[in-house]
Amino acid sequence: MKYGLLGHPLGHSMSPFIHRELTKLKGAVCEYSLYDFTIDDLATKSVMLLSLDGFNVTIPYKKEIIGHIDRLDETAARYNSVNVVKTGRENVGYNTDVTGFVKSVENAGMSLGGKTLLLGCGGAASMMAVETALAGGSVTMAVRDVNSPKAAEIVAAVKKLCPDAFIETVPIDMVQGGFDIMLNATPVGMYPNVGVSPVAESVAAACGGVFDAIYNPRETLLARYAKKHGVPCVTGMEMLVRQAAEAQTIWHGLTFDEDEIKTVIDMANSEMEKR
Repeated sequence: MKYGLLGHPLGHSMSPFIHRELTKLKGAVCEYSLYDFTIDDLATKSVMLLSLDGFNVTIPYKKEIIGHIDRLDETAARYNSVNVVKTGRENVGYNTDVTGFVKSVENAGMSLGGKTLLLGCGGAASMMAVETALAGGSVTMAVRDVNSPKAAEIVAAVKKLCPDAFIETVPIDMVQGGFDIMLNATPVGMYPNVGVSPVAESVAAACGGVFDAIYNPRETLLARYAKKHGVPCVTGMEMLVRQAAEAQTIWHGLTFDEDEIKTVIDMANSEMEKR
């Protein structure tokens, strides 16, 4: 089985390790390579990518790849964004980031159906806002600039799919606590700037649960704030592993139980800390 990750730049991606360990659990061998292509490379090498058994896609090609495949699954069409391509007689794009996010939240006993504080207004934030609205939750989006075009685009995307959904935009430095769940879709606290948090400790302490999309470091300052106050917290490595597991299901039908998922999460965290 030959797979890979398309992106630029890729750096020290965890994807090869995660996919190899997932398939190893099932007694399979997975050859997983990194394809760090420029945009010009993509135009000339897409045929090679489509000859693989399947591949992942990351920044900046989650939209660019759409012109090179046949159709989109519902998840990818919802966001016009692809992170998994299943090749064959028909080349189909999927978005398993959605599945990884939703399953990570649900597995931690949290719900997107309540009062949600969303930090950030990038691509991940857009997906989280829409999924929250689809689950019946309200969204308070905290950003540095309330007049940001990106924030306005997220509001429009939510309203398009869920016209009756509640979504508001507030300055991130004015946020108070009292939310059922906090979703961090900002890079604040990511390695190497590990000593900072996007919000004050008091905000994390007043939330019912925290999801932090950052996976390096294993435990961000925000996650430590949550842990200190007994607030359930899930970090980005779980989402990364769960979206990879969903890709394996799409590619060749492999399924994984919770013990297997947790095993790979622990292994991936340990591997990351060696790098």
